[in-house]
Amino acid sequence: MSEPALSDKITTLKVPPHSIEAEQAVLAALMLDNSRWDAVSEVLLPGDFYRKEHRLIYEAMQQQTADARPIDVITLSETLRSASLLTEAGGVDYLGELLGSNQSAANIVAYAGIIKERAVLRHLISVGHGIADSGYNPDGRDSIALLDAAEQAVFRIADDRPRDGGPQALKPILKSAVERIEKLFEAKGNITGVSTGFRDLDEMTSGLQQSDLVIVAGRPSMGKCIVAGSRLVDPQSGARIAIDDMVQQKRGRLHTLGADWKLHTTSPSVFVDDGIKPVFRVTTALGREIETTSTHPFLTGDGWKPLAELSAGVRVGVPRELPVFGDSDMPEHEIKLLAYLIADGGLTNACPAFTNTNPRLLDEFTACVKAFGDLDVSRVVSGDRAPTLRVSSNRSTVARYRAEFAAMVRRRMAELALTVRALAATLQVVPATVSYWRQGVNVPQGASLQALSAALALDVEQLLPAGNTSASHNAQNTLTRWLDQHHLWGKLAIEKQIPAAVFRLSRPALALFLNRLFACDGSAYVQNEDQGVLSYASSSRELARDVQHLLLRFGVLARLKTRRIKYQDDYRDAWELVVSHQDSIARFISDISIFGKEDRIESVAALLATRREHSNTDSLPDSACDHVLALKGTTSWNEIFARKGLTCPEGFNPHLQGNSRRLLSRQRARFFANLFDDQHLQALANSDLYWDTVVSIEFTGYKQVYDLTVPDTHNFIAEDILVHNTTFAMNMVETAVLHNDKPVLVFSLEMPADSLVIRMLSSIGRIDQTRMRNGKLEDEDWDKLSMAMAKLRNRPLFIDDTSGLSPSEMRSRARRIAREHGQLGLIMVDYLQLMQIKGSNENRTGEISEISRSLKLMAREFNCPVVALSQLNRSLEQRPNKRPVMSDLRESGAIEQDADIIMFVYRDEVYNQDKPEVKGVAEIIIGKQRNGPIGMVNLSFIGKHTRFENFMPMNGMAPKGEWGE
Repeated sequence: MSEPALSDKITTLKVPPHSIEAEQAVLAALMLDNSRWDAVSEVLLPGDFYRKEHRLIYEAMQQQTADARPIDVITLSETLRSASLLTEAGGVDYLGELLGSNQSAANIVAYAGIIKERAVLRHLISVGHGIADSGYNPDGRDSIALLDAAEQAVFRIADDRPRDGGPQALKPILKSAVERIEKLFEAKGNITGVSTGFRDLDEMTSGLQQSDLVIVAGRPSMGKCIVAGSRLVDPQSGARIAIDDMVQQKRGRLHTLGADWKLHTTSPSVFVDDGIKPVFRVTTALGREIETTSTHPFLTGDGWKPLAELSAGVRVGVPRELPVFGDSDMPEHEIKLLAYLIADGGLTNACPAFTNTNPRLLDEFTACVKAFGDLDVSRVVSGDRAPTLRVSSNRSTVARYRAEFAAMVRRRMAELALTVRALAATLQVVPATVSYWRQGVNVPQGASLQALSAALALDVEQLLPAGNTSASHNAQNTLTRWLDQHHLWGKLAIEKQIPAAVFRLSRPALALFLNRLFACDGSAYVQNEDQGVLSYASSSRELARDVQHLLLRFGVLARLKTRRIKYQDDYRDAWELVVSHQDSIARFISDISIFGKEDRIESVAALLATRREHSNTDSLPDSACDHVLALKGTTSWNEIFARKGLTCPEGFNPHLQGNSRRLLSRQRARFFANLFDDQHLQALANSDLYWDTVVSIEFTGYKQVYDLTVPDTHNFIAEDILVHNTTFAMNMVETAVLHNDKPVLVFSLEMPADSLVIRMLSSIGRIDQTRMRNGKLEDEDWDKLSMAMAKLRNRPLFIDDTSGLSPSEMRSRARRIAREHGQLGLIMVDYLQLMQIKGSNENRTGEISEISRSLKLMAREFNCPVVALSQLNRSLEQRPNKRPVMSDLRESGAIEQDADIIMFVYRDEVYNQDKPEVKGVAEIIIGKQRNGPIGMVNLSFIGKHTRFENFMPMNGMAPKGEWGE
């Protein structure tokens, strides 16, 4: 027998991939910090460890965690000993050795990742060997069976990985969805494929065919956008972020209103650049403003309504408090200086100046400047005008720096034996200039300083250690440069704004800033002897709006108004913030106050102490009165009070109806909530919303707009106003579920499973989605809900709401459902652009191409239609005709090639609201059908049910029609 080749010898010596060091580090770290078990167990299984000893130790740890016992050397040794595995696991000495060689759990997740990576590689090697063996020894199986077995073996590697999420059976989701609703309420013919549920569409397609990839495309948000520059607040840092920056970065955090009527923090799932669109400025009674498209919804007492349906006088929900504070601080003297110079600072002359009449403010300003550094403060008084403090560089300090500079020049010239004339000739300056430098009369600037530095072979820092500005009377002083860094220097009074750094301040620091700001331009007074008022005035509209927002962080509601004031020989607008709401005044006095005006604050506080809580403006929407009347029904007030063991006041009249109707204050709403034990009214009364009144809606032109998709809640706070943001495809899913016994699998990469089911219940039961969302179900709604639940309860629907899935993960999970529940009837993916190719190095277009091909292969593998939602490019917004065409598909090349059917959803009323004939009409445009005609069908769109239905022709309109170029 011949000697084996060298390569064969090397192959036999190969050691499977592993990392003993990483395995030891993970086991030791778990003994050091038991709390890291959850993070590690999500990544590692016992079989992922290469050494048998480590597998045994990890399994023992797993057992101890399940039994709620601590993990350390002693407990581990006892667990292993009781299983007669201690010796096999290396003994007590090895456990001690593990612990002694590793003293940190900081990088345990990274080490676990290394172990997992090696384990997957070993698994791949094992599967590879198994596939090779089956190729040599097929055991009677044909190539198709072998290929299927090989593919399953590869996908099983992914199946064995512990991951969050996964397909969920419908029953627990239904239960969760209904529990959520209850909680909110208390607080066939010629169809050869799967029917879409739409008569005319089925006629054109004969249903969705097996193995077909169906793309349903439409513009995200359908025009619900806000204008570029609209600001959101980062809940963690307090920074204000423009929506365009968030869309560009494709990440961020924001505030959203939950079903409990409380504000929460979340992250958007989709970031939309929606091009140029007509926008309107909405202004409320509080003076808050936002610019949006006409279709963007606002929260009213009757639910979410698009701007086009609102008018002046309608009340909308806005946050009454945004308790957001950063963790960034600056020295106290800097905070005070910022406030003083923003309020009463002159920032356009040679030196910063502060003008005020209050001696305490002037003294504190001077002390803050002295704390800032080498600066002088000079007092200037002109006639009967208010005194002004000017800030300049300290002259003695300048003189000292110049003397040190001159001494350095003289010493270096002596060392180099340079005469005045020789150095002047080298620098091409007159000898007198060099003499002035030697005497410290002045110092060179710019290029001259660089030339002198080179001639003397010294660094500039050696000549002027504190910088050349330190020795110059005319250069910017340190305070000026600091103001420049905050983008304040050179600003006129009408141009001033709050610097970005202030929004990141901690609560105490921000309170100090506002305290000193109000000390200059704020006031507190008693009006008409019975009304306490706080105010802040500024000639800068943006500054006033910034202060209004900062007050909101303390729960202080301020109304912004404008008035004309005389300025020199003309008149100009001035902006005033007025705080008259009692709770807001109390919060301001408690948390902020006003330095130098304590006596006025005390007079307002004294008046406040004599007044009971009331407000003429802080009331709930008109619909709250209707809700109380619905709770009362025909029962008398006497009987209702008696049920609670109370006596109804004589002549009790809550004025809930007719011409005498009075809106419910929050306090009054709490009373009725307790009287009726009504959690919805209680939640509304204690909500994080203030119901502000729209005072104007003005067209402001065509502007760049953006939008965000917020999972679950679908709303967010922008410019201190609450604004809102799959329906067609989900209606097709409903039909497939209700009229098909085969399992339907939905991959919802954007919306949580329970939200999706609630939307389906709303659609099937014809229940207003707003009432479903906020729990304000009426009596008839419960019957509809029961009917919808009965229809869905035992249907084979599975929903996987894991985000960022790859095609291989989808196929693996679909295989699992098919194995356990039989052949799939339909797979829906919402939506294609949210899928990922993990580890892909291709550009996004190439990645989408791979995803598109994978979806088509999935349709063929499972022999069922795959319906995938897709976005459209925003370029269509620039065209007069907004109806989409094939080229509008985002990353369209591969999608257009792979798809069997491409449908576009278009609603003309989004763009042409003045055309009554398009109200409630949706066009389903079939742009491609591999085995059938293209064209268009009309459907009816019922927004409150988020439902499409068969179109009923009216006024001679055709139910369907051909659609061409």
